[in-house]
Amino acid sequence: MTHQDFISRPGFVYRIGNQCYYLGKWICRECTEQDATDSHYMYELAYKEQNPADLNLYFQKLRAYSDFALVPPLDKDGVRRSQDLLLGGLTDVQSEDLSRQIEVFEECCQRFLHV
Repeated sequence: MTHQDFISRPGFVYRIGNQCYYLGKWICRECTEQDATDSHYMYELAYKEQNPADLNLYFQKLRAYSDFALVPPLDKDGVRRSQDLLLGGLTDVQSEDLSRQIEVFEECCQRFLHV
């Protein structure tokens, strides 16, 4: 898994191990904001319970948190290096879990972003 996996995706909050990260085409940063990490937990719970209203709410919140976490000016090369470093250090289990989260993200994009 490399930055290529995120080059066409908007920012979102993903959980890797016990940490959350903002990852997307323009961002790669650790997420330490409790509201965002709590929202990620609720997002996963809403997906597991198949609660569309809550899933949409928390999906939209995580997208917004990621957008608000952007820091200008954009350093595309720095973001790519950071992503490659972070993603290159994943264990197989973490990589599989992140791939699953990306699939859920894509599903939610189709359901809730109407793109």
